[in-house]
Amino acid sequence: MSSSIVPDELRNGQITRVDARVAGGPYGHESDEVRRAADALDAIIDHRSLYGPVRDLTPGTGKPQFLLQLADETGTPVVLKVYGRLRPAEAAVQARWCAAGVPTPEIRSSGDEPVSWLLMSVLSGSPPARERGPLLTRRLARTMSTAHSVDAHDLSGPVDLASALEKHLAAVTSAAEAHGYRVPRDILGRARTTMSSDLPTCLHGDLSPVNLMESRDSLHILDTCGYFGPAEFDAARWCARVGGADGAERELGRWLTEERGLDPERARTLLGLELIMEAGVREIIKDERGDDAGPRDSVTDALLAAADRLDAS
Repeated sequence: MSSSIVPDELRNGQITRVDARVAGGPYGHESDEVRRAADALDAIIDHRSLYGPVRDLTPGTGKPQFLLQLADETGTPVVLKVYGRLRPAEAAVQARWCAAGVPTPEIRSSGDEPVSWLLMSVLSGSPPARERGPLLTRRLARTMSTAHSVDAHDLSGPVDLASALEKHLAAVTSAAEAHGYRVPRDILGRARTTMSSDLPTCLHGDLSPVNLMESRDSLHILDTCGYFGPAEFDAARWCARVGGADGAERELGRWLTEERGLDPERARTLLGLELIMEAGVREIIKDERGDDAGPRDSVTDALLAAADRLDAS
């Protein structure tokens, strides 16, 4: 194997970010995952005949992965994403979406040995502007309407949504309860029921502004989780994240005017679950950071109250 073209400071910096994020919380296993990703980089780069210089595109959010821009054997810029665990569904769903005309990076190649990795085309653009929120929700809903309509019955790899999120939902709601907040006792059962779907619909699973790239004529969808489940989930997750306690229902209304095939009742139920999830995430972050969780958090309270209103309506 040739000498590494990935600087030690790049590898170690990402490991440090992950360690700092997960310390004190329930996701300590991600420290091992990011090390597995770091250890796999050189073999993947050599196997695909990639060259430097290396440009680090890895988000600073402390996820157990690396995102690097390199060049292939023809000198064409490419993006290599390497996870610290097996995650084959992302490549499968993204390739199917791309073939159907959904604006998402082209998969040049991918693999799952010893960890999951993707080699993708390079996109030009920038994150969407926050002040374009209402228009962005409508535009994204139109794009995801196309993605949700892609035939996926023969795809292997995507994970059932309820199974994929069960541990995370349990972790964040436990953190909220430990900090003195009331969470519905039947939330796990409600989630299993509402997140199940007989239709093999491919979801993004993690829609937020950081997973979008906007150019003059396209809104590209990045970083799909590759879940199977009800299309209403993608709408609910986006609207909870960008709308918060005060605006989530309003954003959902905008989404539903564009993706008309969705079930409004299921979408509202999932929106309530997502608001609870957002509240729990706030509390789990306090544990990870070692912050004092004793004082009442007005944002957590507002998110849970909004979820209660949806449940009662």
